[in-house]
Amino acid sequence: MPTSQDNNAARGLLPSGLSDLLDPQAAQDAAAIEAVLASFAQFGYRRVKPPLMEFEETLLHEGPGAALAAKSFRLMDPVSHRMMALRADMTAQIARISGTRMAHLPRPLRLAYAGEVMRVVPDVLNPERQLVQAGAELIGRDDTAAIAEILVLGVRALQQAGIRQLTVDIGVPRLFDLLVEASKTALPEACARAVRERDADALAAMQHPSAKLLVQLVQAGGRDPARLASLAEALPEKPASQLRDMLAVAARLQEAYPDLPITLDPLEGRGFDYHTGVAFSIFAEGLRGEVARGGAYITGYDEVASGLSIYMERLLRGLPEPEPAVLVYLPSDIPLSTALGYAERGRQLVLGQHPAGSKQARAEASQTGCQFIVASIEGTPEALD
Repeated sequence: MPTSQDNNAARGLLPSGLSDLLDPQAAQDAAAIEAVLASFAQFGYRRVKPPLMEFEETLLHEGPGAALAAKSFRLMDPVSHRMMALRADMTAQIARISGTRMAHLPRPLRLAYAGEVMRVVPDVLNPERQLVQAGAELIGRDDTAAIAEILVLGVRALQQAGIRQLTVDIGVPRLFDLLVEASKTALPEACARAVRERDADALAAMQHPSAKLLVQLVQAGGRDPARLASLAEALPEKPASQLRDMLAVAARLQEAYPDLPITLDPLEGRGFDYHTGVAFSIFAEGLRGEVARGGAYITGYDEVASGLSIYMERLLRGLPEPEPAVLVYLPSDIPLSTALGYAERGRQLVLGQHPAGSKQARAEASQTGCQFIVASIEGTPEALD
């Protein structure tokens, strides 16, 4: 027969992809979020806070929202009897805010945000379905200077949060499609698969008009901007322009961070469903998958934009194990005014339920993880044995 302990354990089970974050990791997570947002604020990005849910037709509007429609939970609003969606990404909400509530403000508009998102299906490399997303959006610009600004902002924010060993991949998600459009020839699926797999030999064996250029682009990817610059001369106008934009963004980033490893991958398009120009991913040593990504896109409100999303759960896994808080135990007969004085001086306290000098006070101090105790009403904190 199940015991009450068994029942409690069963009630503690959570759905797949969801988890509790406990101390001290929860405190570390909050501090990392604030560090990221503080870094954004230093560059003039104003913080906004959209709601967790919106009407389905609004949240999953064209642009960023439509790209994540398949990953979004839906539910019926019992008040309005209209379908609502739980956000899977906050970029669409920032686009709505900038295109409606803040449409009268001059452009470019710099906005920052942080909040929980929920996805029906997790990413392949990360099992979490509930994530904390922090980001910055530059509304009204998608030129190379704007993308470089957002990219530098992301690198600096991650460093401020404690992530040091970073690498950046820069690509052009639409370059492949632009080459196919310019060739005016239908594309076999085998060719698209070979591009995704960067299989230069398979591409070389194909008869598609763009195959030779695709082979050269696959082989030129890496850290050789000069070779890619020469290839741009052989491309049609639109793909050549975007390839040059990618090189310009990389050059600006390298100027800001000369020692930052940068990989150029002009044909990378996976996961950039709504991006329209240069895009990027930021990786951290020892972490699976990108810790941040972004690039140029269209908001769905007839505006161009450049944006960045940081996935805080992945960032947290890259931080060192946090140190436990240093706590001071205050016995029950210590005046609360004294406790407030300690707090004002930056101490972290546990207000006890036993009087100073008692064995119970020392036992409770130890049980609650305190390192110091105020042993008498007139005394100062002393190390707990």
